[in-house]
Amino acid sequence: MKPATGVNAASPIAIFEPVSRLFAFFKRHGFRATLQRLWVFIQRMFSNRMVLFYLDFPKGEAWPGTRLPQPLTVERKTSRTEMRTEDWEKIVNFWNPRMTQINITGRFQHGASLWLIRWSGQLAGYGWTMTGHTIEPHYHPLGANDVHMFDYLVFPEFRGRNVNPSLVDHILDQMTQEGRTRAYIEVREWNTPQLRSLGKTKFQLLGVARKTCFLGRTFVEWVPDERFRFVRETKNQSTPANLTTH
Repeated sequence: MKPATGVNAASPIAIFEPVSRLFAFFKRHGFRATLQRLWVFIQRMFSNRMVLFYLDFPKGEAWPGTRLPQPLTVERKTSRTEMRTEDWEKIVNFWNPRMTQINITGRFQHGASLWLIRWSGQLAGYGWTMTGHTIEPHYHPLGANDVHMFDYLVFPEFRGRNVNPSLVDHILDQMTQEGRTRAYIEVREWNTPQLRSLGKTKFQLLGVARKTCFLGRTFVEWVPDERFRFVRETKNQSTPANLTTH
């Protein structure tokens, strides 16, 4: 294992997210459905393995842009004041309003960008990026010009329409124009829809890892997992030599 670095050890939303999701599921579907899904929520709460992806941006050459299919549009926000009230309320009220507000405010303060994707003008989803560092200690060291992409969500009414791959590809194209070096993104191992979504983008599989925090330090353990071989084979590209697993 190796220590990882970041802005802080852990965000509050990462700690309470499974509980918030369970409570939101209960409000929408009732006690019986929640009881049936309880084992799934328990597994997710205690699962700390992530599937990591990377992408190296081309050097000294143009990368053909990916045109957003209609009716999608994307906006980039760098502060709370740039956001519409209705967008803010939709995002913060989706899970845990108090924790989400704290989370968003902290991310803006650390220089993160919020990318909003719209379907015919309606907010369909969002994602975050940070350059040169991360909110939480990451699994792999980031260079000063590397980009971390994290916390992507498509609202239920817009799922199944390729919204997330379109947003990710759009952001990657923007990062290419800004001359970034490499992008990283990770997904929880049980999140099959998100894994499939990333399979439609330019990202390559890096590996599977888990983090452990102890006495203010974060240690990363890279673990083999043949279940994700299909991602690597689909992309037809193995992990580069300078991105080794432990």
